[in-house]
Amino acid sequence: MNQEKVTRSPKVQIIGSAELEEISGNQSVTGLRYKEKKTGKIRELAVSGVLIQIGLIPNSEFIRPMIDTNEAGEIVVDHAIGKTSKIGIFGAGDVTDDPFKQNNIAAGDGIRAALSAYDYILNIKKYSPCAEKGE
Repeated sequence: MNQEKVTRSPKVQIIGSAELEEISGNQSVTGLRYKEKKTGKIRELAVSGVLIQIGLIPNSEFIRPMIDTNEAGEIVVDHAIGKTSKIGIFGAGDVTDDPFKQNNIAAGDGIRAALSAYDYILNIKKYSPCAEKGE
């Protein structure tokens, strides 16, 4: 629905398969230069604004062997507290399975996960080998 509206809008130009070279302007954006990945050709475009999407593949490979992830590679979390399937590991932001990928949501999730991790650390049962000996 929204994608169709954007595609049909005469105010929007979607440029796919491109590598951004430069955004120009002093006080505000006035243009950009990009390279077409298929042809390698450099193009320039006069614009007054830019929306850049950096990707949809979560950077979670390093942690995948330790915790549950979904088919997309997103870390599965308890959204109320940010905990993962492994005790003591918490996740937040766009790398998780939260359906809403927004900076403000990710920031709030980060705070929630940090507070949950802090609570976890405070409540760890302290273990000492001496405790078993009654010392």
